[in-house]
Amino acid sequence: MATRNNPPAPARADLFETLRRPSKNGQPKYARLSDALLEAITSGHWKPGDKLPSEEELAEMTPFSLGTVQRALRQLSEQGIVVRQHGLGSFVAETDLKMEDPWHCRFLDDAGERPLPIYSKAVKREAVTRPGAWCRYFPDAGDNAIRIDRVISVNNEFNILSRFFTDRRQLPALWEKPLPTLHGVNFKRLIMRESNMLITRIEHLVRAMQFDEDVSTTLQLDTPATGMFLQAGAYMGRETCVYYQEFFIPPTQRTLVIPDGILGNRR
Repeated sequence: MATRNNPPAPARADLFETLRRPSKNGQPKYARLSDALLEAITSGHWKPGDKLPSEEELAEMTPFSLGTVQRALRQLSEQGIVVRQHGLGSFVAETDLKMEDPWHCRFLDDAGERPLPIYSKAVKREAVTRPGAWCRYFPDAGDNAIRIDRVISVNNEFNILSRFFTDRRQLPALWEKPLPTLHGVNFKRLIMRESNMLITRIEHLVRAMQFDEDVSTTLQLDTPATGMFLQAGAYMGRETCVYYQEFFIPPTQRTLVIPDGILGNRR
């Protein structure tokens, strides 16, 4: 990772002022610090490529221990927001992980008015060799079916696992682009921009389910874990499926807004 030669932006005292007050919702200390660092990054105090204060400096700036600092940075690293380099320190990732105008994973803020920001990281891509629910949407895909797994952070409060299925003949860019370039990408916009495919209809199926060990491990949940399983199929016209997605959503008090089924020319 290329880093800048200019010195990192100094941390202002007010960046961590809220951490000195008791948590109202019982949020763990490392999660509070992770939220504060993410807010500083998304607000532009630290930009892509900038070096963050050292672990020891952060421990001095905040009311938290070195262990709490290390856990907060580890969480941001796992989400792809921070890159940690042994012997050099922690840097803001070059890739912007924030996803603009998402169709799915639209959870409302405390006022119930605006969607919370979400950040996505593509963690795996592979050809699909085992049958599954995706077969209903792509019965003729054969060896061309692919799956892309993404971990989606909702306002840095909780993570969602997304499994995205498509026929790579329809969307070759999603198969050919380097996986890190898919971080933060709104697949809907990529589809419309590069494949000239207009999504006109979308269907959703929702049910509660017990997550398997693979899902629970990815989302760092205790097993057995039960949550929401959301399936979404997007179509061009009446019959041609553009993509099928599965979302594994842990328990949350946040309200999820599901988009209209008939999209027309909506952007």
